[in-house]
Amino acid sequence: MGDDKRKGAMMARTPAKGGKTEMLNIRLDPKTRFILEYMSRLRGQTITTVVERAIIAAASGTPIVRGDDYGGEEITWQDLWDVSEGVRALNISKVPELYPVYEEERRLAFVRSHWPFFFTGENKRTYLNHYVDVLWPRIDEFIQIHEDMKHSDYYAAGNAMVEALKAAKLQPPKWPVEPARPTSEKGGSKFSRDLDDDIPF
Repeated sequence: MGDDKRKGAMMARTPAKGGKTEMLNIRLDPKTRFILEYMSRLRGQTITTVVERAIIAAASGTPIVRGDDYGGEEITWQDLWDVSEGVRALNISKVPELYPVYEEERRLAFVRSHWPFFFTGENKRTYLNHYVDVLWPRIDEFIQIHEDMKHSDYYAAGNAMVEALKAAKLQPPKWPVEPARPTSEKGGSKFSRDLDDDIPF
């Protein structure tokens, strides 16, 4: 009897398998509810699975057509999805067609101005997910530090992020970023220009 109780307690503590899920409560009229149950029985799926797959199919068939500035390319949710919450949020904030709000634009501007903590290079194309995952939960705190300190210590927020990465046992990027120095072919520091630089087209 005692063994049965211990086994029951162990089963109760077993964590649920699968990824993190969230509850979504929606109101359905009787007709829509019936249609969901019909599809569920017809496909041998749960109602949740029917809804999930319908959403994926609808989103995949609804691309965003970018403007001429982007060569008229098309993107879908797959192009914006990432397992990292911070990367997903930043991807969405970069797409005007998804109507980013002020706070999203503010975070994106901060990330771009502090790019060594979020991107692999100054072109800002590839994210450093391991940095983003550590810093993103505190992103608004770092932005506030920047807003409060930028007139007396512009690098304060970056220094705070350096400490956060060190606390996570990560090697932080070099901060502040040293500006690139143009060099001549002989290795000197003299700046060399090409005549094409002066042509505006």
